[in-house]
Amino acid sequence: MMELVSQAWNTLSAKWILSGMVFFFIGYTIAPWAYVKQIKILTAYPLWIAGKMEQWLEKKWPTAAFMVTIFFFNTVSLSIDLFSGLVPFLPVLLIIWTGLNIGIIAYHTLKGRFYFTSLINPVALLELPAAFITFSFALQYNLHLVNFAQAPDLPFQRYVYFFAVLVLPLLFLAAILEASIIRYTKPDSDNFEGRN
Repeated sequence: MMELVSQAWNTLSAKWILSGMVFFFIGYTIAPWAYVKQIKILTAYPLWIAGKMEQWLEKKWPTAAFMVTIFFFNTVSLSIDLFSGLVPFLPVLLIIWTGLNIGIIAYHTLKGRFYFTSLINPVALLELPAAFITFSFALQYNLHLVNFAQAPDLPFQRYVYFFAVLVLPLLFLAAILEASIIRYTKPDSDNFEGRN
């Protein structure tokens, strides 16, 4: 297990992580414009997700159930991003789209306030690295598919293993933290059953 973690860590490339961050922030930067202009083709999905999140908060769910829901949703989302590496050039589009979706949800939820500084919070400091690592793996395998000389020559299955040992623990910790923060800061916290 530790050997796999070490291999996964050694496979990470700063330049591909930074590339993913640049594409993510392209999407995040244009998100307020898409929201204000009400461009439905760009805002429909993230606003639907924002609505679902608001509904979840209103339900009397145990904290553990809310945590599992967050973990499951984030895992599915980043798994799709990882598997985009199987389609040439698709990861770049999905990175921008992810930044756009997160930006629209943030802008809607915060009503435009503290838009960029909102990314500096404990949950985002776990979820964003998980996303950037995933994008890095997807980009690296994608570049391998198109015979880019600097891309590692690794089978896609290895990236799936690396995703499991590096990304999933970050998402699990983020889900615990997010559910706990909501549980203890939500004004009507009676909606959460703290005894699980």
